[in-house]
Amino acid sequence: MTTASILALVESIERRGDDALAAFAFQSALTRKGREAHAAGGSATLDAIRREIAAADPKRATVRAEILAAAWADLLPGSDRTV
Repeated sequence: MTTASILALVESIERRGDDALAAFAFQSALTRKGREAHAAGGSATLDAIRREIAAADPKRATVRAEILAAAWADLLPGSDRTV
């Protein structure tokens, strides 16, 4: 699991939009990758990944943060569900 693979999924979701069937598959994979990252290093790992993805293209950082927040809602601090 690398930030690069997560970034590739985020970019795929960006290109296809929320309603596309392919985006659903990418979203599921992104959620799975988030769970793997969380299991490996907890919230600190997720935060590091989010920072790297934001830094990869600052102009798209907000949209990318929203994509990750949606995919990782049950993993992020303050959510009402935990893994």
